[in-house]
Amino acid sequence: MDLQQTWNKLRDERLSKPTAEALNIGKKSKHPIQKLKNAYLTTTVFAVVFLFVFVALFFVFNEGLIRAFLLLMITSYVAGVVVNYRMYQKLEPVISPDQDLKSVLINTHALITKNIRMQEYAALFVYPFAGATGFFMGGATASGDIMGMLAKQEVIIALVIMVIVLTPACFYLSRWLYRVSYGKCLNELQERINALDDPA
Repeated sequence: MDLQQTWNKLRDERLSKPTAEALNIGKKSKHPIQKLKNAYLTTTVFAVVFLFVFVALFFVFNEGLIRAFLLLMITSYVAGVVVNYRMYQKLEPVISPDQDLKSVLINTHALITKNIRMQEYAALFVYPFAGATGFFMGGATASGDIMGMLAKQEVIIALVIMVIVLTPACFYLSRWLYRVSYGKCLNELQERINALDDPA
Protein backbone atom coordinates (compact mmCIF):
# COMPACT_ATOMS: atom_id res chain seq x y z
CA MET A 1 0.00 0.00 0.00
CA ASP A 2 1.50 3.33 -1.02
CA LEU A 3 1.61 6.47 1.11
CA GLN A 4 -1.43 8.12 -0.49
CA GLN A 5 -3.54 4.98 -0.05
CA THR A 6 -2.51 4.78 3.60
CA TRP A 7 -3.48 8.41 4.08
CA ASN A 8 -6.83 7.87 2.35
CA LYS A 9 -7.48 4.91 4.63
CA LEU A 10 -6.81 7.10 7.67
CA ARG A 11 -9.25 9.67 6.31
CA ASP A 12 -11.91 7.02 5.69
CA GLU A 13 -11.47 5.66 9.19
CA ARG A 14 -11.85 9.14 10.60
CA LEU A 15 -15.09 9.65 8.66
CA SER A 16 -16.44 6.40 10.03
CA LYS A 17 -15.11 7.14 13.53
CA PRO A 18 -15.66 10.83 14.36
CA THR A 19 -13.58 10.56 17.51
CA ALA A 20 -10.44 9.55 15.65
CA GLU A 21 -7.44 11.80 16.27
CA ALA A 22 -5.39 13.70 13.71
CA LEU A 23 -1.95 12.48 12.77
CA ASN A 24 0.54 13.92 15.24
CA ILE A 25 4.08 13.89 13.89
CA GLY A 26 5.46 14.74 17.33
CA LYS A 27 8.50 16.66 18.55
CA LYS A 28 10.80 13.64 18.40
CA SER A 29 9.60 12.57 14.97
CA LYS A 30 12.04 12.19 12.08
CA HIS A 31 9.45 13.54 9.67
CA PRO A 32 10.93 16.43 7.60
CA ILE A 33 8.18 18.85 8.71
CA GLN A 34 9.12 18.36 12.35
CA LYS A 35 12.82 18.63 11.50
CA LEU A 36 12.15 21.92 9.72
CA LYS A 37 10.12 23.17 12.68
CA ASN A 38 13.02 22.30 15.00
CA ALA A 39 15.45 24.06 12.64
CA TYR A 40 13.39 27.25 12.81
CA LEU A 41 13.38 27.07 16.60
CA THR A 42 17.18 26.69 16.64
CA THR A 43 17.58 29.62 14.25
CA THR A 44 15.30 31.74 16.43
CA VAL A 45 17.36 30.94 19.54
CA PHE A 46 20.61 31.90 17.79
CA ALA A 47 19.02 35.14 16.55
CA VAL A 48 17.96 36.00 20.11
CA VAL A 49 21.51 35.41 21.35
CA PHE A 50 22.97 37.74 18.70
CA LEU A 51 20.24 40.26 19.47
CA PHE A 52 21.35 40.43 23.10
CA VAL A 53 24.97 40.82 21.97
CA PHE A 54 24.06 43.89 19.89
CA VAL A 55 21.99 45.30 22.75
CA ALA A 56 25.00 44.91 25.07
CA LEU A 57 27.29 46.60 22.53
CA PHE A 58 24.81 49.48 22.29
CA PHE A 59 25.58 50.31 25.92
CA VAL A 60 29.32 49.70 25.56
CA PHE A 61 29.86 52.33 22.84
CA ASN A 62 28.90 55.95 23.45
CA GLU A 63 29.48 57.30 19.94
CA GLY A 64 26.23 58.41 18.32
CA LEU A 65 27.15 57.04 14.88
CA ILE A 66 27.96 53.60 16.25
CA ARG A 67 24.80 53.55 18.33
CA ALA A 68 22.74 54.47 15.27
CA PHE A 69 24.20 51.54 13.33
CA LEU A 70 23.78 49.21 16.30
CA LEU A 71 20.16 50.29 16.61
CA LEU A 72 19.68 49.32 12.98
CA MET A 73 21.24 45.92 13.65
CA ILE A 74 19.04 45.44 16.72
CA THR A 75 15.97 46.28 14.66
CA SER A 76 16.96 43.82 11.91
CA TYR A 77 17.54 41.04 14.44
CA VAL A 78 14.21 41.73 16.14
CA ALA A 79 12.58 41.39 12.71
CA GLY A 80 14.51 38.17 12.11
CA VAL A 81 13.41 36.70 15.44
CA VAL A 82 9.77 37.57 14.69
CA VAL A 83 9.89 36.09 11.17
CA ASN A 84 11.57 32.86 12.28
CA TYR A 85 9.30 32.38 15.28
CA ARG A 86 6.20 32.94 13.17
CA MET A 87 7.45 30.32 10.73
CA TYR A 88 8.05 27.99 13.68
CA GLN A 89 4.42 28.48 14.70
CA LYS A 90 3.10 28.00 11.16
CA LEU A 91 4.75 24.61 10.71
CA GLU A 92 2.05 22.44 12.22
CA PRO A 93 3.18 18.89 13.05
CA VAL A 94 -0.43 17.78 13.55
CA ILE A 95 -2.01 16.93 10.18
CA SER A 96 -5.69 16.08 10.16
CA PRO A 97 -6.82 13.20 7.94
CA ASP A 98 -9.41 15.64 6.60
CA GLN A 99 -6.60 17.51 4.86
CA ASP A 100 -5.11 16.45 1.55
CA LEU A 101 -1.66 15.09 2.41
CA LYS A 102 -0.04 16.06 -0.88
CA SER A 103 -1.36 19.64 -0.69
CA VAL A 104 -0.09 20.01 2.88
CA LEU A 105 3.40 18.83 1.93
CA ILE A 106 3.56 20.96 -1.23
CA ASN A 107 2.33 24.09 0.56
CA THR A 108 4.79 23.55 3.40
CA HIS A 109 7.72 23.12 1.00
CA ALA A 110 6.73 26.25 -0.95
CA LEU A 111 6.21 28.29 2.22
CA ILE A 112 9.64 27.47 3.62
CA THR A 113 11.43 27.95 0.29
CA LYS A 114 9.80 31.35 -0.17
CA ASN A 115 10.64 32.35 3.40
CA ILE A 116 14.30 31.40 3.01
CA ARG A 117 14.65 33.31 -0.25
CA MET A 118 12.96 36.35 1.29
CA GLN A 119 15.35 36.31 4.26
CA GLU A 120 18.38 35.85 2.01
CA TYR A 121 17.60 38.88 -0.14
CA ALA A 122 16.37 41.03 2.74
CA ALA A 123 19.69 40.41 4.46
CA LEU A 124 21.50 41.91 1.46
CA PHE A 125 20.38 45.32 2.72
CA VAL A 126 21.65 44.55 6.22
CA TYR A 127 25.14 43.24 5.42
CA PRO A 128 26.62 46.63 4.39
CA PHE A 129 25.42 48.18 7.64
CA ALA A 130 26.65 45.20 9.63
CA GLY A 131 30.10 45.56 8.07
CA ALA A 132 30.12 49.30 8.65
CA THR A 133 29.11 48.75 12.28
CA GLY A 134 32.04 46.45 12.86
CA PHE A 135 34.34 48.83 11.00
CA PHE A 136 33.29 51.79 13.16
CA MET A 137 33.53 49.81 16.39
CA GLY A 138 37.04 48.75 15.47
CA GLY A 139 37.97 52.33 14.62
CA ALA A 140 36.49 53.65 17.86
CA THR A 141 38.41 51.06 19.86
CA ALA A 142 41.67 51.86 18.06
CA SER A 143 41.52 55.64 17.80
CA GLY A 144 38.54 56.79 19.86
CA ASP A 145 37.75 59.43 17.23
CA ILE A 146 35.20 58.22 14.68
CA MET A 147 34.62 61.57 12.97
CA GLY A 148 38.32 62.23 12.69
CA MET A 149 38.80 58.78 11.23
CA LEU A 150 36.08 59.38 8.62
CA ALA A 151 37.78 62.61 7.56
CA LYS A 152 40.62 60.56 6.09
CA GLN A 153 40.17 59.56 2.46
CA GLU A 154 42.00 56.25 2.88
CA VAL A 155 39.58 55.25 5.64
CA ILE A 156 36.56 55.93 3.42
CA ILE A 157 38.15 53.90 0.61
CA ALA A 158 38.84 51.03 3.01
CA LEU A 159 35.23 51.16 4.22
CA VAL A 160 33.83 51.05 0.69
CA ILE A 161 36.10 48.15 -0.32
CA MET A 162 35.15 46.26 2.83
CA VAL A 163 31.43 46.67 2.11
CA ILE A 164 31.84 45.65 -1.54
CA VAL A 165 33.73 42.49 -0.58
CA LEU A 166 31.76 41.62 2.56
CA THR A 167 28.22 41.90 1.16
CA PRO A 168 28.39 39.14 -1.50
CA ALA A 169 30.62 37.01 0.76
CA CYS A 170 28.02 37.14 3.55
CA PHE A 171 25.22 36.46 1.07
CA TYR A 172 26.78 33.23 -0.19
CA LEU A 173 27.81 32.23 3.33
CA SER A 174 24.24 32.68 4.55
CA ARG A 175 22.94 30.71 1.56
CA TRP A 176 25.29 27.86 2.48
CA LEU A 177 24.14 28.02 6.12
CA TYR A 178 20.50 27.87 5.02
CA ARG A 179 21.31 24.78 2.97
CA VAL A 180 22.98 23.19 5.98
CA SER A 181 20.07 24.05 8.26
CA TYR A 182 17.12 23.41 5.94
CA GLY A 183 18.34 21.90 2.67
CA LYS A 184 18.41 18.24 3.68
CA CYS A 185 14.97 18.44 5.30
CA LEU A 186 13.51 20.22 2.27
CA ASN A 187 14.95 17.51 0.03
CA GLU A 188 13.38 14.84 2.24
CA LEU A 189 10.07 16.67 2.07
CA GLN A 190 10.32 16.84 -1.74
CA GLU A 191 10.98 13.09 -1.80
CA ARG A 192 7.74 12.54 0.16
CA ILE A 193 5.90 14.68 -2.40
CA ASN A 194 7.48 12.76 -5.29
CA ALA A 195 6.45 9.49 -3.67
CA LEU A 196 2.85 10.65 -3.71
CA ASP A 197 3.14 11.50 -7.42
CA ASP A 198 4.76 8.17 -8.24
CA PRO A 199 3.87 5.55 -5.60
CA ALA A 200 5.81 2.90 -7.52
